[in-house]
Amino acid sequence: MARPKFVTAVIHIGNADYTAAAQYLTDDYQYYHSDSVAPDQTPLPDQPLLKENGKLNPKYRNAVFILDAGFPWLDDPAVLSQLPANQILLTEQLELSPAASSILALKGAFVTDRQTPEELMKEIQHFFYFDPDGYRFDPRAWHFNWEALNSIQLRGNVYHDLELKPTDTWQLITAPHDSFFLPAKMADKVSLDYQIEDGAELGLKLTQTNAQTKQVIKTIFLTGDQLEHSLDVIGNEVPSFFQALLYGKGQGHVQVGDLHVRRSRGPYGEMMPNDVVLQDQALHGNVGIYFDAGDLKPPLNVYFAGYRTKEGYEGRRMMENFGAPFLLISDWRLEGGAFYLGDEEFEAQIVSIIQEKLHALDFKPSDLILAGMSMGTFGALYYGARLNPAGIVLGKPLAELGTIAQNGRVKRPNDFRTSEDMQLYFEPDLSDTSSHDLDQRFWKNLENGHLQNTTLAIAYMFQDDYNRDAYQGIRQRFVQLNPTGKLLAKGFEGRHNDQTLPIVTWFQRQYWYLLSQFGRKKPQKVKQAGMKQKKGA
Repeated sequence: MARPKFVTAVIHIGNADYTAAAQYLTDDYQYYHSDSVAPDQTPLPDQPLLKENGKLNPKYRNAVFILDAGFPWLDDPAVLSQLPANQILLTEQLELSPAASSILALKGAFVTDRQTPEELMKEIQHFFYFDPDGYRFDPRAWHFNWEALNSIQLRGNVYHDLELKPTDTWQLITAPHDSFFLPAKMADKVSLDYQIEDGAELGLKLTQTNAQTKQVIKTIFLTGDQLEHSLDVIGNEVPSFFQALLYGKGQGHVQVGDLHVRRSRGPYGEMMPNDVVLQDQALHGNVGIYFDAGDLKPPLNVYFAGYRTKEGYEGRRMMENFGAPFLLISDWRLEGGAFYLGDEEFEAQIVSIIQEKLHALDFKPSDLILAGMSMGTFGALYYGARLNPAGIVLGKPLAELGTIAQNGRVKRPNDFRTSEDMQLYFEPDLSDTSSHDLDQRFWKNLENGHLQNTTLAIAYMFQDDYNRDAYQGIRQRFVQLNPTGKLLAKGFEGRHNDQTLPIVTWFQRQYWYLLSQFGRKKPQKVKQAGMKQKKGA
């Protein structure tokens, strides 16, 4: 049976009527306008905007809201606080009370500068779709121009090291096997993982062509600092293709890693509206962070995604069901993530963003819960040790990245080779010494941490074939750090990727227990929001 198509509601209650302009929208969207707030008028049949308890109807949780001067609740903080975060478009600079302005700022409302309804509808069509989507082309999926290169070395599956033949002019050095298809009325972002030695230069050429006529629409050439940011490829009224070519100049080495192609949010974000992208210093690799202000009440929930070959954000539906403000953190490096590690500046930024959101919400530092499954457990505990949160919830914990890489030689040959790529990403080689150093990076961070106010909940696998001793190591150090603290743990029979459903069920039960400490109660009809996990961490 085909999966039902998701339709994004565009809700416009106010003075102007954009029905004519909304004809531009595809059937992925449904525009609704009303200048009345009569109880019998609803955007969807029998679906009032607000429930009897004043909460937003879940049917409109992912709707786009257009607000103009005729919106009847502009000075009603109770209603504004229920609107979905990062999905609010203000058509003009509105006169708002300080309370309303503060709420809309926390909700990530956009003041659009589009002058006509037609322009606004194009923005919504291109950039305010529901589900983010992205994929990567790894270093093996490239053609090389040997006439411009002295040597090519592949470092695991992390990157190709290309030694340029000295030249003062731009020379084509490599390109992906395929061009990329872009449907009509859509847009993509292109991002490259790379590093350049002094004396060498790297250029990225993007050429977009009409899929029907094969005529070139536009060509863009990026160099230097321009490569540090993703580039939009905007679709037209007809489908198109675009091709990525890499050029080199000068002499020395360049490292070329993954090429990322993500459905674009244009000027509104990377993969979600208002998200933030962090870059490490290794290959300009990306970690994305998305904030939703929820109901503006404690705690702030921070969820670290597990290993994902598909780029995007994991755990969104589950966090929305909790109702509280949340951050989603997703690692887009390597094949499915690099466990949220990085250089000192990179890691400090993750801690700073969490602290900044606590401050913006006027929460105490302890009004915080961190959580993750599998690869996400590493990030949750690694950064949790620096933040002393009220709670940390872990499902299938992983702690020793070097041990995981070493296990791949005997216990899991040819399985999850990304673990070896991760060691090569952070260490000079695959030696036992480097594996030990990588393990100690996690344990020293935990031992130097602060968890005195933390309840730690862990679901682990008895026969975990990735990192069997992770739970015992975490337990031992947690007891030392927090001898009077609360440790909630349950072991399950099986290997790392066994019994995912029971793990998720236990995980969510403990999460609701922690939320109850903040006066939150689990709704009667909350469906289990499981996280799909592919093979890996």
